[in-house]
Amino acid sequence: MKYLVMECHPGYAILLDEEGRFRKAANLHYKVGQTVRDPVWMRTERRRPARWVRSGIAAAAACLLLFLGVQFYQGYLQPYSFIYLTINPEVRMNLNRQGTVVGLAGTNADGEALLEGYDGRGKNKVTVADELIDRAIEMGFLSDGGRVSFSIDAPDEALFQAYGTELRTEVTEHLDGRILVTLEIVDHDRAQEALARPSASGTATATPAPTPTAIPTPTATPSPEPTRPANTPTAAPPAGDSGYGDSGYDDDGDSGYDDDDGGDSDYDDD
Repeated sequence: MKYLVMECHPGYAILLDEEGRFRKAANLHYKVGQTVRDPVWMRTERRRPARWVRSGIAAAAACLLLFLGVQFYQGYLQPYSFIYLTINPEVRMNLNRQGTVVGLAGTNADGEALLEGYDGRGKNKVTVADELIDRAIEMGFLSDGGRVSFSIDAPDEALFQAYGTELRTEVTEHLDGRILVTLEIVDHDRAQEALARPSASGTATATPAPTPTAIPTPTATPSPEPTRPANTPTAAPPAGDSGYGDSGYDDDGDSGYDDDDGGDSDYDDD
């Protein structure tokens, strides 16, 4: 059988046999990497891996654990996107790649009050949104006619659309029949750009959020007086009426000259 010299020490050498076993033999002026036959085995031989092999295995295990730890952190613990829930309280939800909440923070005093005693870590974003809205109702922050806004800070447009659709659908169903509010979904980056956009005077101005307006109830409008179109024939006058008013003649056919003088026309017969 052939043996490969793996380590050389003053009194002994570590050899690797063809079956992958490490053995301790007398060092007969061996050199590392040399192939030998018929070694002289040491009586105190212990078959254990060489030190460098053990160190390599330990290093590989450490690298694997580090890699798995980084993967786990990036996939489950590291914030990947954010959702800002604004009522009057404002709360920021930190989400991992799976959409699970890994952290919550109140961005104003009312937001901190809303989160007091609440822990939503490890829950789905929709569950946390529903529970925070319920708490806001109980604490008097939200009532009929109020506004619930979700500002989504996502790394790409597809994720923004997916989260926005999911939140709108689930929250609407959660509040159905309980309270009537205005639900708003906005892109966080675009909203921030709008707030920072300079006005004509050169100063940054805030763009106010749209507010719901009541639709006016239609009222009855009086119908206009009908007008007769041009060239429309008029009603026929009553029988015997010429339509031109009084002609100056009596109804008995009198021509307006007296008959008392026998029909004298004021002209002499001669």
